[in-house]
This record gives sequence, C-alpha cells and structure tokens, in this order.
Amino acid sequence: MKTAILLVTGNSLSLAETLHQEMNDSEIFTLEHFPGCTYISSLSDFIEENFDEYDAFIFICAMGICVRTIAPHVKDKHTDPAVICVDSMGRNAISVLSGHIGQANKITQDVAHILGANPVISTLSDNSGLWALDTLGQEFGWEVLVGMSHAYYKNIELLDDDEEEEYGEDEDENEDEEYDEDEDEDEDEEYDEDDDDEDDEDNDEDEDEDDEEDDEEEYDDDEDDNSLILQMRDGTNYNERTKEFNVIINLFVNKYRTALLLEIRDEGTDYLERTRPQHVDVYYHRNDMDLSQYKLLIIVSPFMFFDPAIANIQYVPRILHVGLGLALDPPEFEELFVNLIVGAPGKNICGQAIKEVATIDVKRDVEVIKELQELVDVRFYTAEELSQVEVPNPSATVQKHMGTPSVCEAAAILSSHHGVLYAEKFKGLSKKSTFAIAIENGYLRQGHIEIVGAGPGNPDLISVRGRQMLEKADLILYAGSLVPRELTFCAKPGATVRNSASMDLEEQFALMKKFYDEDKFIVRLHTGDPCIYGAIQEQMNYFDQHQMSYHITPGISSFQAAAAALKSQFTIPEKVQSIILTRGEGRTPMPEREQLHLLARSQSTMCIFLSAGIAEQVQEELLQEYPETTPVAVCYHLTWKDERIYLGELKDLAKIVKENNLTLTTMIVVGEAIGNREGLSRLYAHEFKHLFRR
Repeated sequence: MKTAILLVTGNSLSLAETLHQEMNDSEIFTLEHFPGCTYISSLSDFIEENFDEYDAFIFICAMGICVRTIAPHVKDKHTDPAVICVDSMGRNAISVLSGHIGQANKITQDVAHILGANPVISTLSDNSGLWALDTLGQEFGWEVLVGMSHAYYKNIELLDDDEEEEYGEDEDENEDEEYDEDEDEDEDEEYDEDDDDEDDEDNDEDEDEDDEEDDEEEYDDDEDDNSLILQMRDGTNYNERTKEFNVIINLFVNKYRTALLLEIRDEGTDYLERTRPQHVDVYYHRNDMDLSQYKLLIIVSPFMFFDPAIANIQYVPRILHVGLGLALDPPEFEELFVNLIVGAPGKNICGQAIKEVATIDVKRDVEVIKELQELVDVRFYTAEELSQVEVPNPSATVQKHMGTPSVCEAAAILSSHHGVLYAEKFKGLSKKSTFAIAIENGYLRQGHIEIVGAGPGNPDLISVRGRQMLEKADLILYAGSLVPRELTFCAKPGATVRNSASMDLEEQFALMKKFYDEDKFIVRLHTGDPCIYGAIQEQMNYFDQHQMSYHITPGISSFQAAAAALKSQFTIPEKVQSIILTRGEGRTPMPEREQLHLLARSQSTMCIFLSAGIAEQVQEELLQEYPETTPVAVCYHLTWKDERIYLGELKDLAKIVKENNLTLTTMIVVGEAIGNREGLSRLYAHEFKHLFRR
C-alpha cells in the first residue's frame, strides 16, 4: 500500500521515521528539510496534487489541520484514500477517512501498534462488534453484489427521498441448448475468473434501459403503512452505489432482523457463523427461509438470488471452474463471454463466481482464447491429461478430433482439483462452443468430515483451527481412551458428542455416515497429530470409497510435547540431527527393516510410541546399539493435569516403567539430546552471515 507520511513540525520526526521503517512502500514528506525525507513547500498543494496518487495518508499533526487539508478533495468512500491522523506526541492514532473500504481502520490499528498509541475508530460496526459489510467481501476474496433485485425497503424510514427510480433487472434465463456430443467438432476447456462481471451491477447502462416508467413507485406520505419504499438498482455512478450500501449498512447496524443465507462453506462462512450477532438468523437452504420476517438478507453463494421484496447484499465466492470446448470455427468473443456470464441453463450461476476457465492446449493460439486471456485466467491441459479424467458424457467425435473423449468436462474437473461437476456439458448460443462447470471440493453445503488433531492432551494446545472445527461441529466423535473429554466442552448447543472408545470401526462409520447424509459437519477427534499413529488410514479409505468429503487439521504431537517438557532440543549441531518416530513390535508386526535395533544404529534421538507394555523388549533391542548409560525419559500423560516424567538411563528403562505402572499414553524418549546443552548453534553468532544479516 502506497503511503504518504506527512509531518508538519520537526518535533515529531522520530514518529515519522518509526512508521517509515515499519511500513513498506511509505515515504515521509515534511515542511522542513530533514535527511531521508522529501521536502514539500505546502501541505494543501501536495494533497491537491496527490490525493488520488496514494492509497493512504498519515498526518502527524493536529486533527484540525488534517481535516481542513483533505476537506476540498473528499468525494466518495468507494474512491477516497485512507486518512489517519496521529497527534504530535504519538499518543493517539485516529481513523479519519475511508475506514472500511480504504482500510483506514486497519491502518490505524497498525500505526497504533507500531507507536504504542491508542487507536481511535469511530465507525459503528467496529465499535459495536458488528461486521463491516462494505469490506467483508475483501477479507475472504468474495465479490460483492448490492441490490441485485430491485429490492424494496419497506417500513424503514432511513432515507428522506420522496421518490426513487425503480431498478428493473431481469434475471437472464438464457435458454442454451443442451450440447450434443455427436455434433461437437472440437471441445476445449477454459476457465475464467470473472472480475469483469462487476459490469453486471456497476456499469450496466443497457439494463437501465429496461427500466419502465410505469414500474416506478412513488413514496406516498399518506400510505397507511407510513413506509418508505426505496427501489434498489445497480447504480451507474458512485453516488447511487453509495446510497445502496448505506441503506443496507443502516439496516444492519441498527439491528433490524436479518437473515443470513450460507449456501457454501468456507473460512468466511465459518467466521460469520462464529461471530453472528443476535439479530441475525442463519440458514443453509433458501427454501427454509420465510423472508417476510426479515428486513435484510445477507447471502454467501455462487448462485444468483432474486427477490424484489427484500433488501439484500450478496457475497460471491470464486469457486467455479469452467471447462471450455471450441469448434473448428469458434464463436465471436462477445458470444463466448456472454455464455460464461450466463452459465448453464437452469443452474442460476453467478458470473462473478467463476475462478478459472480451462481448455485444451491446442486452442492456446485461437484468437478468441487470446482475447479471453486479457480478462481472465485461462488454464491449458494436454489431451493426455484430459483423457485420464472420467466424465459423464464422453464423445467419440471429440476423441477423433482432439485425442481425448472430453475437453470441457475433463477440463472443468481438473481445474477444480477433481471437484464436483455441477453442470455437465452444455452447448453455447451458436453451438460453436461447449461448457461444463465444476465446483471446488469442500465448498458446497454438504456433509463434511474434519479429522482433527487434539494435541497431546491439554485443551489449550489444540490449534486455533482445530478448536474452530469443534465449535461448529454437529457431531464430535472423539477417541475417549486418548483424548480428554474437556476438549469437547466447546461444542455448540445441540451438537452430538460421542466417545468412540467402545465402538468398533463399523459403528463409527455408521454414525458418521448418518450425519454426513444429513449434510452435517463432523469432527473426528484424534490425539496428538492424527497422521502419526492416529489410525486414520482405514477411515480415509472408507471415506474415499464412499466419495465423502474430508480434510485433516494437524495437531501437536506428543513427541513435540516431550521435547518441550524436557526442555531439550532433540536436534543438536554436531551431536544429533535426526529424530526417529517409531514403536516397538507388539501385536502389530514391524517391517524387518524398521526393527528397533537397526534404527538404533544411527544414535539419533528416538521417540517410541505405544510401547510401555513391552518396555523390556524395547530395552533389550536398544541396548544392542545404544550405550547402557544413554539418557532416557519416560513421559506419561504429557501436558495432562496428571503429567509425570521419569528420567534415567537406558539400562533402567523397563524398571522405570514397571515400578510406576505406566501403560497407555506413555512416550519413551532415548538419546543424548535429553538435557544436553553442548553443541551450540552458530546461527546467531556475529560472524555468521546470511540473507537477513550480512
């Protein structure tokens, strides 16, 4: 962010220099000559010439000077730069202009942090803990659509306009013919990140021509309901758009009853669910909503929403991948672009949701593709890559001409990383192109399983993401023999919490499948890191066989907790540089090449899991290679309230385990790294030069 730091008096030079050092792409401008600063003769002249040239201005002066200087140039919150004012003593940092869209509020927080100042932010949403609707989309990479459906604001007297034009935006139900593969001469794939579809709401003069005067409704002071009807439209200038935003923001911050429709699931929707205000009700399916009960609708969806009876703001996640096929005689660019925006017949897809277009590489030099690349990202695949993808509508004709049975469907699937094929192959307007649309895995509001690592035991040591997963889960299935129940206490009201200790694998699968088929969110909670002796292999195999969506959230392993508890660095320069994670051979056989005595030859730090019950056998094998005086640590219930750690030598390992009745959840650590303070690193030595210290 290009930032101008404006210094009025030299008394505050140190503040300006501190900010300049910590803020990238910043420059100090002063009314006096100082080394390292740019001299300006007039503050007002500089602002007049450069108000549109910088993303942010930080004034270090009295507030009055700041306000009077910028006042003649303030236009609109959608275009104004961020302005922050810092007093000459550096005690307060004040967000003055463009708090949300211009990010002045965020910059104010950063400036206050750098200077140790008090951040002063006056916007209502920030002070009331409500979402900033005008910047919410930016935080999560969502496109924002305001007033898409000539929405009426009824019974809310927020504006004084006596009359507002009605915006009539017809939702285009473009009747595309279904694509006939036998007619297809060439099928290509292509993706598009349809930023340009902003034109659908901001610059659509043609849409305005559709507004008919007989549709205009005039506010009547004598109406029985004493209501103000504000007919929303996609404005053709910033004033109109600002008005629309302001009405929606007013509805929200004044806590009118609001419906929140979340038709996808991602980081942003998780955040909205966690932080939703009391006046907001959450829905996952539009058919479940009774919009007559609400004044405002907030939508997160890649699918269009059209309802003339409610004010709405829609956030559009870019999660759609379009596969594109072209005939030998391709369509004109204008037609191709219209097809991308309109999408598949009957699918109600929002063009702004397109993340990528993909096609076959032999179409790379086709003129219409070159034009498309100027607007969107286009990905190319070889015929060989495409031919490896199983598709619902393979074509012998496409195989003959392109060397693959599918272009558009295969390309969409590959581009989406083997996501859900939402719209199968369909034909463009002139039948010279074919399209298919896929959605990235994990985004659709459907069943999902999150395998979460609980950490070594202490509830505070679960990852932030892990806890967030627990907080939103509809079902928590936890390994009760290894995971403290306290970790499940953060479950949301109504969530089902089950201990899997007494359940066999089939019972666990049946329970998870039941919730999954109900489109629920499931957390399978394992101890430590689930990928290290977590017994998740068979579970993932089941999920894969049943094409169930799942993801792994890692956790802190007990071997890491052991190092921390022992205050030991398990890798010591010139002493030991490897850590071996292994187990003894109990009921589960060990591969011959991984026998303990063979691994012990390296003299590495060895962390031995699941082996307290066979401590004598472990000791016997290790003594074949390690000296009998090698330090050992037997760690029970690491990070739990009843944690116990026993130190000794390898020759006494079995005795330590037996005398203290140690069984489950015991980690055995062997090696010279335990308690070692020799072999110090040279990383921070004065003579050690590297990228950050030359």
